Amino acid sequence: MSNLPDNYQQILKQLKEKIRSARTKVVYTANTQLLEIYWEVGRTILDQQELEGWGTKVIDRLSSDLRVEFPDMKGFSVRNLKYMRAFAEAYPNFKTLPEKEVNQAEIKTSEIVQIPSAQLARNEENQFVQTNLAQLSWSHHTAILDKISDPQIRKFYLQKTIENGWSRNVMIHQIESELHKRQGKIQSNFEKTLAPPDSELVQQVFKDPYKFEFIYLGQEATERDLEDALTNQVTKFLLELGQWFAFMGRQFKIILGDKEYFFDLLFYHTRLKRYIVIDLKIDEFKPEYKGKMEFYLNLADEQLRDENDEQSIGLILCKTKDGMVVEYALRDSSKPMGIAEYTISNKLPKEIKGELPTVEELEEAMDIEVKKLEKPLDKKMNRLKELLNDFKNEEVKEKRTPENTSLIFKEFVLPLKHLIEDSLKQEVILLFESYEFFIWTDGLGHASEDMAILHFEKNLKGLCQNFKIEIKLNGFKKAGINAFNIYKRLSIKLDNYSYKCEIEGVAGILLEKLYHQIPNKAEISKLAEVFDEWIVEDINQRIEQINKN
Repeated sequence: MSNLPDNYQQILKQLKEKIRSARTKVVYTANTQLLEIYWEVGRTILDQQELEGWGTKVIDRLSSDLRVEFPDMKGFSVRNLKYMRAFAEAYPNFKTLPEKEVNQAEIKTSEIVQIPSAQLARNEENQFVQTNLAQLSWSHHTAILDKISDPQIRKFYLQKTIENGWSRNVMIHQIESELHKRQGKIQSNFEKTLAPPDSELVQQVFKDPYKFEFIYLGQEATERDLEDALTNQVTKFLLELGQWFAFMGRQFKIILGDKEYFFDLLFYHTRLKRYIVIDLKIDEFKPEYKGKMEFYLNLADEQLRDENDEQSIGLILCKTKDGMVVEYALRDSSKPMGIAEYTISNKLPKEIKGELPTVEELEEAMDIEVKKLEKPLDKKMNRLKELLNDFKNEEVKEKRTPENTSLIFKEFVLPLKHLIEDSLKQEVILLFESYEFFIWTDGLGHASEDMAILHFEKNLKGLCQNFKIEIKLNGFKKAGINAFNIYKRLSIKLDNYSYKCEIEGVAGILLEKLYHQIPNKAEISKLAEVFDEWIVEDINQRIEQINKN
């Protein structure tokens, strides 16, 4: 490129040195190190655009030069460089100490930069930037930068993602459902009925409106239909309610004298230490609903609450409400309760579709087909590979032995199996009648870890050529348990000088390392995420095929 800025080579040299320096700081976590490298690149681009007028062509050249210099590092594409620029622009105080001071500081793994406590007190915003951003992956940050421009709204979702441990997809769902406009907006009497330290905390637990767009109800639906729909989709329902809600039951029976009373839905909030009684209404809020809820809360406090529990809370969910009516209804109530609206899907379910599709449905179908054309298999493979950490090429230092094989089994295979199983249990496994997890050591599968460990140590003497993590999901419930099963294997093959991880039946190696390299927690976590994605993708394809038929 002939018309580069005069200082381009000097800036490129400085960036290379900063990247090399950041990669050697063993006191940083892997994610913190990556974010700091990206911020340095982004900050440099911003500075040079302002001082030297760098344009798109210079960024293209910078991308090419950095990829040549660091072939083992992924993430220096033109698109990602622009994300780095946006990241540095969004968080200008991400790094506040000069390089020399950073190297000398005692840096904690959960922090970007350690700075004096007096400075933290003076600058609360810097504290948020420095102590929280590194807890989220780069893919989280790019999604937030794509979808949110307002700094305060961005900060809201960053904090909520950290507090709740949301995956990238769950975070995007919360952004698209505009959680920031709904959180804590419920009409309630909490301020009058609860002590000041608790009233604001309880207020923030609830929303208005609740979005139940994962269900459909016809115009003639009853409250029991709404209850059925929510409990049939209880995982998504819990996601919309928020963290720490534990489902206790539907039509929860309470006996008073010789009569039985039933709560529509009963939850327990594990952080508030309170029972949450939910009353579902298919119509507009009416003042008499408040009296019924007060009666229910009396029953809950009398028969369910123990000495360790706080006062129970009522939540009345209505299709619509008049704010003034709600205000007057709650004015003289001594029981803490809130009234919120809910929204549901307006898309017709398949079992009642019989007419020609609407224009909106045709447009939606066309969008789906276009997206399929835009995402062939090779693009999906590239997307999966981008989830993995950077892998360095190093010289061979040792060959396969019983000792390092045992280390791989205990510190890689078993933790990977735990992460895969825990992640799937949160949502996917609930869709099936039963499931099975196996660990294979060479040609023998084990239903329990204890059996696998015993066979590995006693019979194989710690020397194995192949480990496999196998999952069987049996009987997809929604389409009848005989509709389909899911069967997937992740294989770890051990050669003489290296070992590699791949999904059976899928082209491409997900990870390959030498025997002195044991995957870290971040790498294991990303492998589990990739494997789970393949399982979910397989389920999606099966459901699409059933829908077509």
